[in-house]
Amino acid sequence: MNVFRTIRIKTPKIFSFNETLSFLDRDYDECLYELSDKAVSKLIHLSDGKGIIKIYQKRESLEIELQKREISELNLQEVKDYVIEWFDLTRNIEPFYTLLDKHKELSYFTKEYYGSRIISIPNLFEAICWAIIGQQINLTFAYKLKRLLVEKYGEKEIVNNQVYFTFPTPEILAKASRNDLISMKFSRQKIDYLMNISNAFLEGQISKEILFKCKNTNERIEQLTAIKGIGVWSANYVLLKSFQDMSCITYGDSGLNKAIHVIYKTNKKPSKNKIDSIFKGFKNWESYLNFYLWKSLK
Repeated sequence: MNVFRTIRIKTPKIFSFNETLSFLDRDYDECLYELSDKAVSKLIHLSDGKGIIKIYQKRESLEIELQKREISELNLQEVKDYVIEWFDLTRNIEPFYTLLDKHKELSYFTKEYYGSRIISIPNLFEAICWAIIGQQINLTFAYKLKRLLVEKYGEKEIVNNQVYFTFPTPEILAKASRNDLISMKFSRQKIDYLMNISNAFLEGQISKEILFKCKNTNERIEQLTAIKGIGVWSANYVLLKSFQDMSCITYGDSGLNKAIHVIYKTNKKPSKNKIDSIFKGFKNWESYLNFYLWKSLK
């Protein structure tokens, strides 16, 4: 029988849980969390097993209910750390808002998306695989592929008739049947890339610890792109979404291109020089501007 414990996190000055839920609820077939009653629930790995967390807002705090067979004090800290990373809760984003207000084309972001923070993918392996899955296909199909992969190879828990999944581990995915993946409509190239990434994690070629040792963003990009299957776009996406590197621009991203085209009346595929000129005024906040430009497409 599971037991429950509640963790409370005081929300930062500029934060909107409604904006967080809005990002999570974008009408795609998401399989790694569940939304209901202004709350989000998710199955996560902890140091001694798995637990289900349910997050909702209560006044000026986030309340997190942890459900698990046995709950230690370490578990409570792990859950708190996970949610802080997932919703980027420790960052002071006031300087970013000050920069937005200085740019007439972008100043409306501070009101339209007030309190929106980068929603990360804390699991680096999941972030890289998701970047590969989503390459050169539309998001609807990408989410379909992810669900097929997760339901086949991920771990699951059933609680109150609700099925929760975790993303497959490198150990499991490295042993996945190629025929099964082909039957799911994965291209042979993406299968190769997923296998390469799985083995790179198993062999210790890549990890968050390795990325932390890099001196700067360029070194981290070099570390990631040394692995076959990870290009410059994927590396920037992964560092933005999973490493919380604030200096990333997803060059070549269709969503980024469309947002810049709409706001700045550029060509549908703005040049790198044009993109750089827009991001120039957001030194060390490039990732947040990238994220808010994505938000503008909703």
